[in-house]
Amino acid sequence: MLFSWAGRILRTREFGVVVVLILLVLFISSTEKGDAFLGPISLQNLSRQIALLGVFAIGQAVVIIAGGIDLSVGTLIGFTGVLCAWLLARAGWSLGASILAVLLFSAAVGVVHALLINRFRVLPFIVTLGSLFIFLSAGQLMTNNVPIPVSPQDSPYSEAFQFLGNGKIWNVPVPVYVMLGVLLVVSITMHFTVIGRHIYALGNNEEATRLSGISVLRTQMIAYGLCSLLAGLAGILYASYQRQGIPGSGLSYELKAIAAAVVSGCSLSGGQGTVIGAVIGAALLNVILSGISFVIQQGASNWEGTVVGTILLITAVLNRLQQQWLAKRR
Repeated sequence: MLFSWAGRILRTREFGVVVVLILLVLFISSTEKGDAFLGPISLQNLSRQIALLGVFAIGQAVVIIAGGIDLSVGTLIGFTGVLCAWLLARAGWSLGASILAVLLFSAAVGVVHALLINRFRVLPFIVTLGSLFIFLSAGQLMTNNVPIPVSPQDSPYSEAFQFLGNGKIWNVPVPVYVMLGVLLVVSITMHFTVIGRHIYALGNNEEATRLSGISVLRTQMIAYGLCSLLAGLAGILYASYQRQGIPGSGLSYELKAIAAAVVSGCSLSGGQGTVIGAVIGAALLNVILSGISFVIQQGASNWEGTVVGTILLITAVLNRLQQQWLAKRR
């Protein structure tokens, strides 16, 4: 039984990505900049970036497993960061009330997405692309394109707010604990509850799911609501890390989330993948980007789009080839 369990792990896409991740870390550490890459400050910054991406990549993975896609998470991150900063610095709300309001708003966005997709049969691509532009514009209109700082002069809760993104507990960044908590809860939900089984069933075959008596609308509302909720949580963490709400700060982050989810086994046709795979993908993506910044240094940020786009294209092609191979085996 132990060997059978080990064999299943070895055959998973996640295990392959972990191997690539380890080899990549070993390669970067063997370069001239290897000592700096493995230094405590560098590792703390890297783990924080992995955690920030991992939080909303988990939500994106759930939607992809359910057979959908959410292109709005990037600008929703920027808007919710601005909204949280505005509630704290301009409206004078407490930290708890501000966070709760942002999370409720974010979850409601996902519910609206699900309603539009289900009731009006609009493609998820179109619905969430529309939201992408709406939240980008809303953040700019709300601030006149000027960031909203959250400092002691602006809010008595500024230190507690900044601790969420910049603080450390036992030398581990706080966002890492947040991501691990989210990962634990969502993993249990996806693999050990009826809700999780319904999400996988929906991604495999929507019509069969409907005929079996499962509420497709409710399942979509849970999947999209969770995705938007985690995007809102990421928006709070990013605003805390940056100590201000910056309109448009999350633009193109949705591509990172999709790449992180797909690279570790989430099929774009739905029904396959795991949320822990999304976190592993987030780690791989950030290690690659961090490695480039250490090796190239000047102009490293210019490579970010090339790297993310290339990874997304390669994994999409591999997913397609895998589907064709499985179809032939049947």
